[in-house]
Amino acid sequence: MELIIAGSPRKGMYSDRLAEAYAGITGGEIVYARSVSVGPCHGCGWCKGKGNGVCVQKDDMPRILEKARKADRIALFSPIYWWQMTAQEKLIVDRLYPLSEADWNGKVLTVVMNGAAEDDDREFSLLHDQFREMADYIKAELRFLGVGTSDDEAFGNALAKVRDLAASK
Repeated sequence: MELIIAGSPRKGMYSDRLAEAYAGITGGEIVYARSVSVGPCHGCGWCKGKGNGVCVQKDDMPRILEKARKADRIALFSPIYWWQMTAQEKLIVDRLYPLSEADWNGKVLTVVMNGAAEDDDREFSLLHDQFREMADYIKAELRFLGVGTSDDEAFGNALAKVRDLAASK
């Protein structure tokens, strides 16, 4: 099973369309970050202690965590906002903290970031390095794709790359 988290705050935009094309090939389930109620991590450590992997907060995150635990692949799709994923997606990523080392063991982390830049723009290499560190920390295999979506032509190229990525799983 694959869990796909789509981080765009705007419905139907490039990131959504890329995630939906990817899901169409992989059969993954999409969670739209803008459509769930997830608060920020409080850093209380409850989930790692008394909570036994469950967050103390009462919101939509337990459902997402359960899907993440069952998934052998987790994919993040987000437009780039200030050299980072969107705030909506970051809330979910931060709240994946209750996942244990055993939960992450053997998972593949796919990250697709898109923005109004050329595919070889420095922002994509910076993001790749950041997600490489994250994947190394959680001992997950990283598959990263940074694509420009500045106009319809660039989006078409990005879509082809995402389809290739999905087909190569």
